[in-house]
Amino acid sequence: MCNQLQLREIFHIEFLRYLAADLPMGLWALKGGVNLRLFFKSIRYSEDMDIDVEELPVASVQKRIMRILNSPSFRENLKTYGIAEIKPPDMAAAKQTATTQRFKVHIVSSAGEDYFTKVEFSRRGFQGAPVTEPVPAAVLRPYAMAPFVVAHYPAAIAAAQKISAVLSRSVLQARDIFDLYLLSSQVCPGEMKLPLPGKDELAKARENILKPGFELFRDAVAVYLAPEDRKIYALPGIWDEIKLTAADFVEELGDANG
Repeated sequence: MCNQLQLREIFHIEFLRYLAADLPMGLWALKGGVNLRLFFKSIRYSEDMDIDVEELPVASVQKRIMRILNSPSFRENLKTYGIAEIKPPDMAAAKQTATTQRFKVHIVSSAGEDYFTKVEFSRRGFQGAPVTEPVPAAVLRPYAMAPFVVAHYPAAIAAAQKISAVLSRSVLQARDIFDLYLLSSQVCPGEMKLPLPGKDELAKARENILKPGFELFRDAVAVYLAPEDRKIYALPGIWDEIKLTAADFVEELGDANG
C-alpha cells in the first residue's frame, strides 16, 4: 500500500500525463521539486507541483485543469493506485490571477485518509528554454505506469531557479538548499550561460544557504524523504555538509558564468 508521499507523487504523475495530452508543448514547463524528482533523481518527494505557462488565458487554463480533475478516466486510473477520491478545489476561493493560478486538491486514500496537494501555474515568463523528454522509466516502473512525455527545465536552469528562490523568498526554505545540493553533481559549471544574479547577490545567496539550522531541515525536508533516506540524511552533521556543498556549488556557478 502506498504512503502519503507516494500517493501525492502518483497524483502528480497522472495529472501531468493528462496535462501533456491537453496543453500544447511549448506553452508550459514543469519546474520545482517535481521536476527534480522525475528527471534528476531527487530523493525528496514534493507536496505541491509548480508549472510555468505562457500565452494561454486564465479562463482557458482553469477550464482545462477542472476538466482533467473531473475526468472519469483520470479518477478511475487513480483508483488503481489506492486513491479512492479526489476533491477538486473550490474555485470561488482559489487564487486565479493573470500571474498565478492555484488549484488545491484533496486526495482521499482507499483507507479514508485525506491529504492535499497544490498545483500552481505561473505566468512570469520562461527562465531559459524548456526541454521535452519522456519521464524516465525508473520513475514510472515502481508504479507500473505507461511512458509519456513532459516539457520541463533542464538541470542547469533548475539550479538557477533555486538560487533565485534562495534570494527572493521572504522566508528561506531548506528544500531550496537541499535541491541545490542534489543538483550540484548533475550540473557542470560553465556548460551553459545561466540567468544568474550579479556577483554581490550570489555572495548573498551563499551566505543565506549557510544560515538555516538543522531543525528547519528536519521539520520541512526530512519528512519528505523515504524512511531509508531519512535515516541517512536527518543528522545535524550531514545537514552542515549539505549546506556547504550547496554554497560551494553556487560559488562555482557564479565563477563559471561571470
